[in-house]
Parts: sequence; C-alpha cells; structure tokens
Amino acid sequence: MNTSIPPRLVADALWLLTARSRGGNHWVSNAHCQIQTIEFGGHSHPVSLLEHSDWHECAASSPRSALLRAYRQRLKLSTSATARIADALSCLVYGPLSALMHTGKLDQAAVVANYLLPTNLYPAWDADDIQQMTTRLQTAHPQRPLMMPHLSAEVCPQLMQHLRNQGWKMIATRRVVLSDPQQSLQAGVWSEPDIEVVHQDQLTNSDLLELYALYLQHKAKQSHHLQTDFSFAFFELCLETGFVELTGLRWQGRWVGLLGTYTQTDSGWLTAPLMAWDQHLPLSVKPERLLHDLFVREAQQKQLRMHCSAELEIAPDCSHSAIEYTAIYDQHLQAHQKIANRWFSALFQQCVYRSS
Repeated sequence: MNTSIPPRLVADALWLLTARSRGGNHWVSNAHCQIQTIEFGGHSHPVSLLEHSDWHECAASSPRSALLRAYRQRLKLSTSATARIADALSCLVYGPLSALMHTGKLDQAAVVANYLLPTNLYPAWDADDIQQMTTRLQTAHPQRPLMMPHLSAEVCPQLMQHLRNQGWKMIATRRVVLSDPQQSLQAGVWSEPDIEVVHQDQLTNSDLLELYALYLQHKAKQSHHLQTDFSFAFFELCLETGFVELTGLRWQGRWVGLLGTYTQTDSGWLTAPLMAWDQHLPLSVKPERLLHDLFVREAQQKQLRMHCSAELEIAPDCSHSAIEYTAIYDQHLQAHQKIANRWFSALFQQCVYRSS
C-alpha cells in the first residue's frame, strides 16, 4: 500500500513549521507577523497575527496594507486628474476608515490559512470543517476579529456559503482576473526557440542564486512596496519542496525570466505569485510575453483555471473580471467593536472599493 504523503502537504508543513519558529519574516522580507497554527479538516493551518503594521508591511500580512494602504498607493501612482483629486481628498475618507479599523481591531485580525502569498487558495473544506475552524479560532483569539481574504463566488462558492452560514460577513475588497485556459488558443507552440525553458526539476542551487538576483532586480524597478517580497529562504523552500513551482527562462546563457506558480489541493485554480523578467533586453526579446504563455500552458496541462492579479499587464484569452471578498467574523467581540466593523465595511465598500 502506498502511504507516501502528497508533496503539497509536505511543502505546506515545512512552510508552517519554520514560520511558527521564525515568524513570517523568514519567508517574506516585508512581513513581520507571528504565525500560529490551528487544527481542522485533519490538518494544521497557519494563522497570521500582526500587532503593529508599519507603512511598508506587505498586504499579505497586514489587513491595513491590504484594505487601506494599497488603495491609497494606487491613487498616488495614478496620473489621471480624477485620481489626483481623489488623492487630495482621500484624508476625508481614509482618516475615519483608519479610526474604525483600529476600534474594531481589524488591523490585528487573526488571518486564517494565510501562507503570505499575494493570493491564497483554499482546499475544499466542508461545513463541519468551517464550523470547527470558527469555534477554535474564537477560543484561541477571543480579542481579535477573524479574517479570511481572497474569496470569490466563482473560485470557492461552497466555502463562501459555509462561512456565511457560520456568521462570517463578506466585504468586497478587490477585482481579479479569472480565465479558463482550456478555452484559450494561446500558447499552443513555444514561439521563441532562442529562449530556453528550464523547469523546476532542472534547476540547481547556483541557478537559484541567479534567479533570485533577477527577482530582486525586477522588484527594484517596481514602485509597489506593499507587494510580497519573498526571501531567498523562500526560493530555497520552493526548489526543495515545490511549494511554488519555479520555471526559468534562459537566453544566451543568462537568466531573463522567472515564473512561480501555486495551486492548492482540490482548488481547481492556478496562480502566479512569482513573475519577474530582465527589463534591460533588446526589444526583440520579450520575456514577459513568454512568461505569460508559460502560465497559460501550465494551467492547460494541469487542467486548472487561472487566477490572475488585476494588475497583470497581459490579460489571458477568455478572461473576465470578478469581485474578490474578505470574510470577517466578529460575533465574539464587544458590541462597540462589531459596530465599528459594520461601519468600516459600509464606508469602505461605498467610498473606496466602489470608486476604485
């Protein structure tokens, strides 16, 4: 009888064991949260806890960064006249929202199943799992709201319904791009014979150092400091366990592109938390286009649908926009905290999400 543990469970367990002892900062440089665990559904899952959120704390670990700072940053980076006016007036909205978040302790929420990725995917938990999870989280964190981000009606409809049945409330927080690559005509044939595709099982430790340098170079060109900054230890974890599956692009002996894809057991979806490329190449070499094609091809081969960031520069074929929600549970908190969270939800969705 084959009793081997699935690779996904091994990778998750190693991530969790290390994060518990060393903190989220071990895997993500701009995440300074504590990681605890909760048992439900037959497995251990991470719970991230953040006492204080600095301005540079990534959105994956900080509810304040994900719900307030990220939207404020988009306004500041936009060149449109409307966005500049909105940024100038934003203190009229973000000030009260910040105060409400502090009163309701949403900025210190216990975030369940949080692997500090730009998008978390969830296994197919049933109603009993969610009931057990909710009960145990309330007991373990009686002073904190409970939170689960990255939920959408198309990606995980049953999970959202199970959460609602337990009293969790949904806040629309961002828009994402979803695509079914099985209906796509893209990426049928590799279009650039001069660029070599190097898959996970072909990569070495020395390759990893160069790919990480490429990743840092790409990050340095970006102005979104709230995005996840993965550490070299995270890259080593991925090479060892496949926590995120790495693929490199090599051109004329140098690394010019990196793709890291992630899926979760029975989720049916594939995301790309890692995508970086050399931005100092001839115009004839377009690694960003090829990385996108690789993403599509991998989803096709694994028969998974694609979950993409709304900021993705190249939208997949047959893609559409979808609303993503953050689930919040605060029934165990004091009355004034629940009132603050209710007002935060209403004001955020009316003045921040809807206008974004």
